[in-house]
Amino acid sequence: MEVAENQGTESTLATSPAGLIEPIHDYADRAAKIWLYSSVFWLMFVTLVGLTIATELITPNLFGGIPYLLFSRIRPIHVNGVIFAWLTMMYFGGMFYVLPRLLGLRSMWGEGVAVWMGWAWNLALAVGFVGLSMGFTQGREYTELIWPVDVAVMIVLLVNIYIILMTVLNRRVRPLYVTIWWSLASPIWLAADYFIVNVMWRPGTLLGNGVPGARLSGALEDPLADGMLNWWGNHNLFGLWLTPMMVGLMYYFVPKITRTPLYSHTLSLVSFWGIAFFYTGVGHHHLLQAPIPGWLKTFATVNSIMLLVPVFAFVGNIWLTMRGNWDKFFINIPLRFMLTGFLFYFLVNVQGAFMAVPAFNKMIHFTNFIVAHAHLALLGAFTFFGMGLIDYMVPQMARRPIYSCKISEWTYWLLLTGFFGFFWVLTIASFLQGESWAQGEPEVNVLAMIRPQYIGRAVFGALIVFSTFTLAWNVAATLFSDTSAGTRRTFRRAVAVEPGE
Repeated sequence: MEVAENQGTESTLATSPAGLIEPIHDYADRAAKIWLYSSVFWLMFVTLVGLTIATELITPNLFGGIPYLLFSRIRPIHVNGVIFAWLTMMYFGGMFYVLPRLLGLRSMWGEGVAVWMGWAWNLALAVGFVGLSMGFTQGREYTELIWPVDVAVMIVLLVNIYIILMTVLNRRVRPLYVTIWWSLASPIWLAADYFIVNVMWRPGTLLGNGVPGARLSGALEDPLADGMLNWWGNHNLFGLWLTPMMVGLMYYFVPKITRTPLYSHTLSLVSFWGIAFFYTGVGHHHLLQAPIPGWLKTFATVNSIMLLVPVFAFVGNIWLTMRGNWDKFFINIPLRFMLTGFLFYFLVNVQGAFMAVPAFNKMIHFTNFIVAHAHLALLGAFTFFGMGLIDYMVPQMARRPIYSCKISEWTYWLLLTGFFGFFWVLTIASFLQGESWAQGEPEVNVLAMIRPQYIGRAVFGALIVFSTFTLAWNVAATLFSDTSAGTRRTFRRAVAVEPGE
């Protein structure tokens, strides 16, 4: 019925004298809301888990006797939660908001199904996280969720892909803006990568490798081949999902907020095809110190450096779009969040190219430099962008002003301060580790040496957690209070309807 109505509208408009498409001012946004609001909850949850991990690195016996809070159990919850609960739900929320507006539609095709998929995704991840806390795991980096949860994740991804494809096919606006390119490609890349890296054709013991006597689940028989596959797929989560969605949504929100056309459609295509071509070969720069084929190490190093081509195309495109608009960085808080994430995205890619140089990689491999680098991407780039997206979308969907700009300011500075401190204490710790190991210092002495940095990590991590709660407070207050009342009072004063106020 929905498709027929859209098609009927299109044919009617096509025969109108002006041949124009009537603007839509009333969007459904039901799917965008469930995915986006869920992501806010998961953001608070995963950062709290991260703070627990940081605390355990200072006092390992803090939760002694509580198996559900063991470091080895909650660390996978934190990692998978950041990628699949917080960032993935935020991205799908942004996608379900943007696509109808770019395609001339009132809602997504199958809007109700997309809502149910949001609840299904929440349920699948909740079951997966409870399982991890109980020790049910496949025991592979980033792919710890057990096979039944993997199946549920794949079903939701495939349904979402179908909804997106049908929405695009039934569009009223025929040209495809570059954001739609990313929205079509990235979920398909994610589904393919998730299936391959989780080795889903080998379910083994359904409750994972944490079960005594388990048959190998979600892994290849050859450990070395499995390690190579694992890091190929893990890095593609960043390169074919987290990065492309940030890039695609930036191409929508920056021109939208600044009311400036995108500088170059050609540069946007260079970034699209460059990321698609080069990013798939980057992952093995994490294994330069492992006994993998030499040609694979060379391939990873070259691709890591060549990746700077699409990165510079994207950075240059946004930078030139912002010409004459940098004053908005200081007065528009959602834009400030997004552009801060944009700057960190540039830095993390430059840093990644250096990490692929064998001499430098030898010093920082297995140190906290890798942890700092991962947080520069996940927290510095993607989370800053995601918080800005939430700060922009929530008032738009609720059709009322944000509850408090002051709270948004506090959120920004808490996150920025927490992240800067977090990143630099880990970077300093990594150099201490690398230099000490090179001199043959025993690990037990190195751990004592970097204890102050671990304390700093927990302190700055607490600021990050606090920033997520202020964000959630602002979102909830916007949704459940009449934030338009102040605007109405200001308007009445301006027209002197209530001169006594």
